[in-house]
Amino acid sequence: MGKLRMQAGEIHVPTWVVDHPSFLKWLRSGAVPEDLRIGYINNQVWTETMPERAFAHNQIKLLLSEVLGPIARENRSGVYFCDGMTFTSEAGGFTSVPDGMFVCRKTIDDGLVQLTGGKRSHHDTELTGTPDLVIEVVSDSSEYKHTEWLMANYWNAEVPEYWVIDGREEPLRFTIYRRREKGFVAVRQADGWSRSPILGRAFRFQAGPEEMGYPTYRFESR
Repeated sequence: MGKLRMQAGEIHVPTWVVDHPSFLKWLRSGAVPEDLRIGYINNQVWTETMPERAFAHNQIKLLLSEVLGPIARENRSGVYFCDGMTFTSEAGGFTSVPDGMFVCRKTIDDGLVQLTGGKRSHHDTELTGTPDLVIEVVSDSSEYKHTEWLMANYWNAEVPEYWVIDGREEPLRFTIYRRREKGFVAVRQADGWSRSPILGRAFRFQAGPEEMGYPTYRFESR
């Protein structure tokens, strides 16, 4: 595949990386920098090198962790993996780095997900299997990937629930999708609240005061 150019330089993708199995061999070999967000989607090697917008992306991910982390810890109901955790669906033939994932306790206990990493680092840098919930926060460079390609891949991987959050313009758009027989279907909202079947709660984003000239948000659950 040649060289994959990044802001901080370039990385050589071996010519033998021609499909998802060979990509995984390369990813887990130790040859890929650990701090590189890299995936394999629609038969292409992907990396995200664009800086994050402060309040339209970075702070939204922080809000998700602040709310979903404690929910996961309540009665050990599951585990919330925040931004930076690699997800691989070998059955679906793709690898991504979601902005968040939730795995229920039963899914863990039934062995439907595992942690791996190969020689790249410790053996817990990559989640394989099928998480119960995947979250993506849209950026200018990833809009089509999140709303088209990844949505199709997550459906093929039988992910039960998919959240898409777009805070690039006001009002922020927050959609919870449920997996159905022929695709993902948006959960109906009521007064801005969207109910998560996986978590058994309703969630919404509310506008907060401006900070440094930019809109901020609250992330609420009930």
